[in-house]
Amino acid sequence: MKVSRMIYWIVAWLFVAGVAAQVFFAGMAVVAHRWSWENHASLGHILAAPLLVMLVTMYLGKLPGQMKRLTWLLFAVYLLQADVLIFLRASAPVLSALHPVLALVDFALGLTLVRAATALVRAGETAQSFPLQPESNPGD
Repeated sequence: MKVSRMIYWIVAWLFVAGVAAQVFFAGMAVVAHRWSWENHASLGHILAAPLLVMLVTMYLGKLPGQMKRLTWLLFAVYLLQADVLIFLRASAPVLSALHPVLALVDFALGLTLVRAATALVRAGETAQSFPLQPESNPGD
C-alpha cells in the first residue's frame, strides 16, 4: 500500500510538471515562434500515462474516496480538454477556446492531489482517517 501511494505521489508530480511544461511549449510556439505545435501536442498525449498510473495506484494504495473522486475528475477534465475540445476548432471555436482554461483546472486539481498524496505519504495514515482539507481552528 505504501509503495502504491508513493508511486501515485510521484506520477501526480510528473503530471503537474507536465502541465507546466505544456504552457512553456505553447509559449515557445505562440510567443517565441521557436517550436512547432508538435511538441505541445506530443507532450499532451504523453500526459495520459501518469493519469492512467494514478487511476490504478489510487485503488492499490487504498486512497481516500475524495482523492479517488478528484482523480477521476482530473482524468475526465483531461479527456475533455485533450481529446474533445481541441478537435472542435472548426465546428465550435468558442468551445475549443476552453482548451487552455481547462489546463488551469488540470493544474489546480493536480496540485490538490499532490498535496493530499504528500500528506498521506508523509504521515502514513490509513485511507479512512485522512482529511483532504485541513482542519479549521475554532473561530476561523
